[in-house]
This record gives sequence, C-alpha cells and structure tokens, in this order.
Amino acid sequence: MFLSYMHCDDKRTLFVLKQEIEKTWDELKKIDFNSEGLINKLSEEIQEYFEYKNSPSN
Repeated sequence: MFLSYMHCDDKRTLFVLKQEIEKTWDELKKIDFNSEGLINKLSEEIQEYFEYKNSPSN
C-alpha cells in the first residue's frame, strides 16, 4: 500500500486533512447539505488531500 512507504509526518498530515474532510462532511449532513460555502470548502479540502497524497515528495 502506498501509505506504508510514506514518512510519519506525511501520514500525520494526511490524517489531519482527512479529519477536516470528515468534519465538514458531518456539518453538511447536519444541515441537509444546504450550504454552498461548506460544499465549496469540502471540495477544496478533498482536492488538497489528493494533491498532497499524490505529490512527488510523498
């Protein structure tokens, strides 16, 4: 698995980014996905997660 070869700090960063995604998702569920701002935030967080995960330095 890709993550098993990552440095500890990289794993921690991805963990924190994933937590932020989950937090935003939970907030959106509570308000029945009725916030364009939170939807945009979620989209940006997901993009940041995958950009970091797939960056050459990781």
